[in-house]
Amino acid sequence: QEKSRWEILQQEQRLIEEKNKRKKALLAKTIAERSKRTQAETVKLKRIQKELQALDDMVSADIGILRNRIDQASLDYSYARKRYDKAESEYVAAKLDLQHKTEIKEHLTEHLCTIIQQNELRKARKLEELMQQLDVEADEENMELEIEVERMLQQQEAEAGRQASQSHNHAGTAKGNSTPRVTTQESEHGSCASPAISEQSLQSENSSTKSHSNMDSQTPAVNVTPGNSPACSAT
Repeated sequence: QEKSRWEILQQEQRLIEEKNKRKKALLAKTIAERSKRTQAETVKLKRIQKELQALDDMVSADIGILRNRIDQASLDYSYARKRYDKAESEYVAAKLDLQHKTEIKEHLTEHLCTIIQQNELRKARKLEELMQQLDVEADEENMELEIEVERMLQQQEAEAGRQASQSHNHAGTAKGNSTPRVTTQESEHGSCASPAISEQSLQSENSSTKSHSNMDSQTPAVNVTPGNSPACSAT
């Protein structure tokens, strides 16, 4: 009975030891599997963290580039805004100055016209007084006709001089650079000669008018030169 108990104890001991071995092996296997699983999860987590970090770095780089561009754009905008404000203020000041100078010019021109007109009116009254003192009657219609004819002659002569100068200029352009100087001088001489011709024609016409008036009425004639007519030209 004692041996049997000893054997039973040994058998139970062996059974317990076998169970413990198997349990230990099962635990070791479970730990190994879970360790592998943990390592895989750790690697996966590290990979995910690296990918997230790469995305963050990419976004940070893009944000940095955009911030630099925004800073440069802000500087450019500030410079352009200052330049625009300066140009706008200069434009407003120049416009106001132009308006003021234009008003002054128009006022002075109007004043000049008024002075010339008053002077001509005084001359006309004085001439009327002189003509009344000399018992001379002026034919207003003939005077107006003569003045109109003289104006037409002056316009024709000016147009002829202009056409001659244009023809000389065209001819000089076809010949070369040296010839236009000569044609320009010729056109200048032609334009300078036209007033002399006009003056001669006016003098001859006035003399003929005098002769006709002397023959018709045997009274002194008063000639009115076109320079005494009221004229006003704004420069």
